[in-house]
Amino acid sequence: MNGGDGWERYGRALTAAMAEVLDELPEEAHPHALETADYWLSVGLVIGLQRPAEAGRLLELIEAEEDERTALSTDGADFLVEALP
Repeated sequence: MNGGDGWERYGRALTAAMAEVLDELPEEAHPHALETADYWLSVGLVIGLQRPAEAGRLLELIEAEEDERTALSTDGADFLVEALP
């Protein structure tokens, strides 16, 4: 991501996507939760780019229901709109 503006936009998108989870955590746990989410999002992106077939299988394992995968797809599209210019 280029420059501070890109990171700030990504950070805002990540925080917004996790708002429901963050609301359930004490304020002091927010940075750790966001760092953890950032790490696993990065791992998922690497797997998706380098091993797309396995990424698809893993997603089916995590979310067996087609409706849930569709909802994740929608959430992903919304996240991209917020995170990327």
